Amino acid sequence: MPDTQVVAHRGETQQRPESTLLAFDHAIALGADAIEFDLHQTADGELIVHHDFYLGRMDNGSGYIGDHTLDELRALDAGSWFDPAFAGEALPTLAETLDLGRGKIRFEIELKTADLAFLQRVIDTIDRFGLSEDVEVTSQHIPLLPHIRRLNPALRTGMLFQPVPDWMGIRLGQQHVIDWLRLADVQVAHISFSLVDASFVQRLQADGKAVAAHLNDADEMRRAFALKIDQFSTDHLAQALALRNEWAGQL
Repeated sequence: MPDTQVVAHRGETQQRPESTLLAFDHAIALGADAIEFDLHQTADGELIVHHDFYLGRMDNGSGYIGDHTLDELRALDAGSWFDPAFAGEALPTLAETLDLGRGKIRFEIELKTADLAFLQRVIDTIDRFGLSEDVEVTSQHIPLLPHIRRLNPALRTGMLFQPVPDWMGIRLGQQHVIDWLRLADVQVAHISFSLVDASFVQRLQADGKAVAAHLNDADEMRRAFALKIDQFSTDHLAQALALRNEWAGQL
């Protein structure tokens, strides 16, 4: 089997409402290696799964998610926007999501709140379920990342890099990634696929780092398997798994 792991981005988003237990459960059933989801702190200090900072795109709420209590968020309908058949589906908590996937799948958790008390609650919940070895924690809030490893050295951390500007070029962009991973002691580089080539993948992996990308294009997925990047997330889970099986059959 190819080394590259397939991560369901926000769950199985083609057939289920994204970032719900329905989507995560379906991703598990299809055979994803991991599920990716985003996590926020509620107004009363609880942990809720939702991609957006503002409500309304994939639920019937409105306003900034952090201004609402857990009970208010749990009362929202997170399914009808996708299909009336999923009416009444609630936003999941971190604990519910970990409980659903425990022993079945790995987790990639993006932290959307930049707060150390929030981070401690997240790590305490992961520890309570005994899942430190099965979780990667990522965030665009770069200063949070070193704190994660100090609080729980068993957790893998991932840095989310923006596409490099034109002036930087591929070579400098690659060096930027390597330097930042080393400075922050981060294990996984989530990078634009435009930076990925065989020598760069080998350099990162030789340095003990993992290479990750977000891919929805079939040709890019095939190239990812050929280059043996460590993982990629996708909104097209069934297609990605089929292509991986196709690639495995050619080996």
